[in-house]
Amino acid sequence: MDRATLMDTHTAALAQAAGGSQASGCAASVAERGAQSTEPTPERGALEEEGAGRGERALGRCQGPPWARGPPDGGVSEEAGDRPAGSPGVPVVSERPGGQDGLESSGSRPDATLHARSAAGGRGPRKGRPSQCGTCDRSFRCYSDVATHRGIHSGAKPYACGDCGKAFLRSSHALRHQRAHHGAKPYACGECGRAFSQSSNLVRHRRMHTGEKPYGCAECGKAFGQRSDAAKHRRTHTGERPYACGECGRAFLHSSNAARHQRAHHGQKPYACGECGQAFSQSSNLLQHRRVHTGEKPFACPECGRAFSRSSFLSEHRRIHSGEKPYACGECGRAFRALSGFFRHRRVHTGEKPFRCTECGRTFRLSSHLIQHQRIHGTD
Repeated sequence: MDRATLMDTHTAALAQAAGGSQASGCAASVAERGAQSTEPTPERGALEEEGAGRGERALGRCQGPPWARGPPDGGVSEEAGDRPAGSPGVPVVSERPGGQDGLESSGSRPDATLHARSAAGGRGPRKGRPSQCGTCDRSFRCYSDVATHRGIHSGAKPYACGDCGKAFLRSSHALRHQRAHHGAKPYACGECGRAFSQSSNLVRHRRMHTGEKPYGCAECGKAFGQRSDAAKHRRTHTGERPYACGECGRAFLHSSNAARHQRAHHGQKPYACGECGQAFSQSSNLLQHRRVHTGEKPFACPECGRAFSRSSFLSEHRRIHSGEKPYACGECGRAFRALSGFFRHRRVHTGEKPFRCTECGRTFRLSSHLIQHQRIHGTD
């Protein structure tokens, strides 16, 4: 057989096997690229899931002579098709939806977002926190945390209490609130057994047993176990009195003092004694009054052992042992141990007689004088 006939036969054989040989060549190339990596990649898993449809598109791109083939989808040249997976310019299968055919360029979306925010002057997401709020610069680990955080900007409170209808931003806050309605107190102190509805209250309570005082005053160094107590104490240095009475304008250091003061204007006495019905404007006064019925005297003198129902009575009594007389008259200089004695003495100088007899109208400087006078009328 001459040389021309041999060349024609060889050319016909190549033309007959053109379709299958090129397809098998593509498959071999894919297998060679897959063998270069020993670990499973997102690209390989996505190709297996898409199955024959992806394979047909890949084989279709391999058809035809090399000079007739265009670059694959994504603008990658044929030379890049022989590079290992992960090389620059090779399409990467995205794990997030949104890319065409699940493909993305080698620059990932968080990096692109970071560059875009840097160009616009934003801070960008922190490392390890790819999900960022579109309103502020805070970033989070999970997209669900971003969705919850956005409620701060929008004011949305999707979790409502079934008992009173009060709404909350987080489900944990709504659960904590509902314990107040149901009386549930799952957090118990291991020292005294006292239970609380919130874990933060238990943490604060434990400081009573441990003596821990983590909140210190920068002015005098005094420490407190509660942050609120430290904030109230700082007002003694700054002179701030943020709670003012709407009736007379008098300002107070604590909100509880302002509430007690306003009851004096309105005549409110919400604390009533269950024994005799006497009412009081302050709960502390009711507590002291109950000791009249129970006979309780919890305040004992360490010098002589005498006990009292009120701490103020004990303070006055201890001045007997110490000889202290802190209340001095500005008119005559006479000093007194008790404030009540000081007020009685001042009436000598002012001539005030606040105690009036209901029978004859006579007035007296001391209540004891009025009692003695009423015996004359038989009204004692």
